[in-house]
Amino acid sequence: MASPHTQEWWACPGVVYFLGVGDPVAAVKIGMLAITAKFTLQSAVRRRLSQIQTSNHEPVQVLGLKPFQSGAFPTREAEALERELHIEFSHLARFKPGTKGSEWFHSSTQLLQRISELSVPPEQLGVPRCIAVVANAPKI
Repeated sequence: MASPHTQEWWACPGVVYFLGVGDPVAAVKIGMLAITAKFTLQSAVRRRLSQIQTSNHEPVQVLGLKPFQSGAFPTREAEALERELHIEFSHLARFKPGTKGSEWFHSSTQLLQRISELSVPPEQLGVPRCIAVVANAPKI
């Protein structure tokens, strides 16, 4: 049986998020997060998007969100879906499993279709699609 601390974390609402980079989308991140007491779904996703954008040189966009808000252990359900999707799309992995970056996948029609089936657009949940503001490129 899981520790009380783990069970408390699992009991938080959770969300599986799908992020894309490139136009057209070349890479997709499949991740999840727990929405702890100090955050709303909107603020938790926005915070994660901000963290990921900071490490990317291209604008990162939210392709879709799959919230888990009911049941005894919503975050545990989000973790399970994330794990299932990582296995399902392992043939598209950009990095070796278990290494940094292993949540990033090459984009494909199949992956984008699955995201569309599983998730809702971020705007439907009050989350911005993108937080990056691209500057004009300097003329060299």
